[in-house]
Amino acid sequence: MRFFIILGYSILCALLLTLFSHINDLLKYIFSLGALFTGIQFFKRHEGRGMRIWFVVSTIVLYFIFSVIYALYVAIKTGQLTPAAA
Repeated sequence: MRFFIILGYSILCALLLTLFSHINDLLKYIFSLGALFTGIQFFKRHEGRGMRIWFVVSTIVLYFIFSVIYALYVAIKTGQLTPAAA
């Protein structure tokens, strides 16, 4: 059960951070505040050191994965990278 709690919070926080890093509008700061609020809520509800460490590590790893996926999506959509032929 702990795994799914950490994974859920980490996915939400990583998605918000990914949106923050790729949007060039004033709206990006709302995503930053959302990620901060998510982290505060996680730290408030779970006091174990191990769960906090896994939350931070998994959020960072998922952030990089989501950023690569988004960069590939933009590259394919703009025509800089063609999709593989079937």
